Amino acid sequence: MKKSILFIFLLMAATVSFAQRDLSFVVEGPEMAYNQIKVVNETSLSNFNCRIVLLNNDKSVKEVYGVFELAAKGESDTSTNNANRVKKGSLLGIQFQKSFTADVSFFVEYKDYPFFDVIIIHLIDPDSEYE
Repeated sequence: MKKSILFIFLLMAATVSFAQRDLSFVVEGPEMAYNQIKVVNETSLSNFNCRIVLLNNDKSVKEVYGVFELAAKGESDTSTNNANRVKKGSLLGIQFQKSFTADVSFFVEYKDYPFFDVIIIHLIDPDSEYE
């Protein structure tokens, strides 16, 4: 009995850990397409890279949108791709290098500027008091 309870607990912990690494979302902003993605580091981490990828429905990588370099808290990096706009309803993923083991969460906002429609991805610490 104790072994089965321990096994269930470990299985649940592994599932939560795996779910935290699934950093993907469907583009749901008001515009039909976006030509810029901005990533903002609001974590306590510094000097790391991430990449934004367009995903297929099975979450396999379809295309790399861009690689983003984030130096310190408050830093941001932007990639503009007028030739390949990200359409509303697209599935995007945030990927980190294999050596990156920190837990990171995120939230997304959408902005309409005169020349750019922007997807802004805010990376945050999972235990951040704000979302």
